[in-house]
Amino acid sequence: MKSANLKMKLIVGVISAFILSGCGGSNSDGSSKSTYNSCKIISSQAMYAADKDNDLKQCWNAPGNGYESQGDAMQWCEKQINAYMATQYFIGHTVTYMVESTYCKK
Repeated sequence: MKSANLKMKLIVGVISAFILSGCGGSNSDGSSKSTYNSCKIISSQAMYAADKDNDLKQCWNAPGNGYESQGDAMQWCEKQINAYMATQYFIGHTVTYMVESTYCKK
């Protein structure tokens, strides 16, 4: 019975390693799948359509090799959003943003 358990653990270990290896590597744009590399606005409650369109075009690439921690990436992203909103609008509005593993599209 111990032999069967050992074989099962080995199979589970190999399968787990195979699955986890799919999490690493690179995205098609060359960015790392295991880091957060960009921040972008994904929705805007701007009053005017032109402002909303402009908001939705905003995207920032992370410095260096990106962030391994989603929390660190979100903090950095929030700073980008706040700076953008402060320079663009006298009276702000709500935007929703997210971090991604890929770079901003050009």
